[in-house]
Amino acid sequence: MNKKITGIIILAIILIGIIITAIFGLNFDLKYREHKEIEIYIKQEFNNNDIKEICMEVLDNKQVYVSKIELYEDMACVIVEDISDEELEKINTKINEKYGCDNKVEDLVVTQIPREKGRDIIKPYIKPIIISFVIIELYVLGYLFMYKKYGKEVKEISIPKCMLELFAATLIFGLLYFSILAITRLPVNSLTLSIGVLVFIIPSVLKLIKNEKQ
Repeated sequence: MNKKITGIIILAIILIGIIITAIFGLNFDLKYREHKEIEIYIKQEFNNNDIKEICMEVLDNKQVYVSKIELYEDMACVIVEDISDEELEKINTKINEKYGCDNKVEDLVVTQIPREKGRDIIKPYIKPIIISFVIIELYVLGYLFMYKKYGKEVKEISIPKCMLELFAATLIFGLLYFSILAITRLPVNSLTLSIGVLVFIIPSVLKLIKNEKQ
């Protein structure tokens, strides 16, 4: 009964996730959405968090990324979804005051970056997922052959059935993970996609652990 309830809950989460993804799409990180990149020459070393605090103060705590560019790390690249001329002027003024710069707004390089397509973002992670999945599936397959050959006290097992169940479990784990991302609106970025690669191998690991205990 518990397995049935668990299965219904998992199915419901996956269906809700699919519906939300179809309507709203996944919540891709700011770097992958259409955004603006602002290059600010500070002429000295600086702390990324200090620049970020200034930007968030002016932009009412909107999402901001700050990184260092140039060889001497004396230029900041600020990534924001959007920014007005007035907000840009305030940020420039505050940075000038903090670091003793004399930058004018016209000195700042503002570049409009278009949105990346979802398939282009996910594409680099598809190959690692497939390779990891195939290697582990082959390992489990070899393990099952050995398990069946030498497990004298173990009931007969159907290798094709086990592999089919393992494939289904892997698919469900993957769909469940991305459904949770869609429902919770967690940002899809390099971290969550890397975790997604690991999620696909969890069923195989659990299968091996279960066989080892028998």
